[in-house]
Amino acid sequence: MDTVATAIIAAMPKRVRRLTVDLHGHDVVTALELAIVRVAEAHRNGYEEIELVHGGADVEEPVEEGRGRIKWELRRLARSGRFHQWTEPDRTWEKAGSLILHLRPNPQSRPQGWSREPPQRHRR
Repeated sequence: MDTVATAIIAAMPKRVRRLTVDLHGHDVVTALELAIVRVAEAHRNGYEEIELVHGGADVEEPVEEGRGRIKWELRRLARSGRFHQWTEPDRTWEKAGSLILHLRPNPQSRPQGWSREPPQRHRR
C-alpha cells in the first residue's frame, strides 16, 4: 500500500507558485512600471511564474491609443528583453488577455515583500 501511495504522490504535478497582477485601471505608463516592479519582486520572493492581466483579449493588432495598448506595450517589453534578467524568455506565454512569464529560479529568495501599488486612475 505504501508503494502505491508513494507512486501517486510522485505522479502528482508540483503546484506552481504564481502571482497574478491585474493592470486594469492604470494608465499605460503606470501599468508598465508596475509590471516591471512586480516581475522583479516576484523573482526576488521566489515565485515561479507571474501573470500580468492586461485585458483587451479581443484586440488582435497593435494599437497606438485606446483599448489594448497595455497588452501590446507589455508584449513589446517582453519581446525586447526587458524582463529577461528575471525570466526564462522561451517560456513566455502571450495569452489573449494576459501575459505569463516563467521566472528564473532564485536560490536566494527572501520572504515576501511587496511595494505599494500605485493608485488606479481609470475605472474598470
